[in-house]
Amino acid sequence: MANENTFSGIDIPTRIVFRSNRNCNDRIGMGIQNKPEPGDRITTPTSFSFFSVSWLARGSGCYENSITGQRYPLGAGSVFLRRPELEHLIRVDAESGWLEYWLHLGNFAWPFFRNYLSLRDDNLTGYFDPSPEWFARFDMLLNRLETAPEDALLECAMELCTFAADCVRQTRGGGEEEDMIHRGCEFLGTNFAENRDLHAFCRKNGWGYERFRKLFTDRIGISPNRYRIQRRTAAARSLLAQTYRSIESISRELGYCSVFDFSAKFKSYTGLSPSEFRRKAQAPYRDFFHTPLNLIK
Repeated sequence: MANENTFSGIDIPTRIVFRSNRNCNDRIGMGIQNKPEPGDRITTPTSFSFFSVSWLARGSGCYENSITGQRYPLGAGSVFLRRPELEHLIRVDAESGWLEYWLHLGNFAWPFFRNYLSLRDDNLTGYFDPSPEWFARFDMLLNRLETAPEDALLECAMELCTFAADCVRQTRGGGEEEDMIHRGCEFLGTNFAENRDLHAFCRKNGWGYERFRKLFTDRIGISPNRYRIQRRTAAARSLLAQTYRSIESISRELGYCSVFDFSAKFKSYTGLSPSEFRRKAQAPYRDFFHTPLNLIK
């Protein structure tokens, strides 16, 4: 089992390799990276255009998902994924000796990983205890990526994706409980205009309500009801920030009984009325798109 002692006192130098085709803006990469200094860390929630898979060899911190508001602790052995366009923050504990192995898969890989490995925005961390062969394979791929001619980069990209997929698969719990969480998130996070009966949903799937509620709360970190509220509020933020639809139209689509009910609840969750939020979200001020919508004040 991976633990801090595995890498305690071992000096592993930072090594980063990126490659890109001269005819393409995208790139692939791998790295072994120490983050000992505050200047090495991003300290505000940010979104990126690429997909990457990271394994934490040493150190501690947490993964903060700005969309769901959830926080996931990170320690030695943790795996975390950076999904394109998802605002998040990797918070590194100072003096924890952070050492990270990562695979940068560029802009093209995320749809394949999401669809074929059933990845979700609320399930982007896990745990993986690699074998010595894993490290040997990592070093081999890193050396190959650094020295490969440009016309061999396609094969390198395919090998990196296979290696990353193997890592991700080993963090997935699978089985009935994983299926319950996956289907529950889809049920609770869509069709907000409908009155969704969680008891009926559980009966239809042959699950006990209390079992599902406890499992969901343990895995996701919040109750099913709170999860639906957060997803509906996130949908409201997106519609307000990215469209010019009327607030009344948005409130109807999201299933609020009136525009007044929508405005009151939105303000209670975000601290801003819908109109105030829209003005700030659509104002061209610096670094807005690096600030998660729920933190705009």
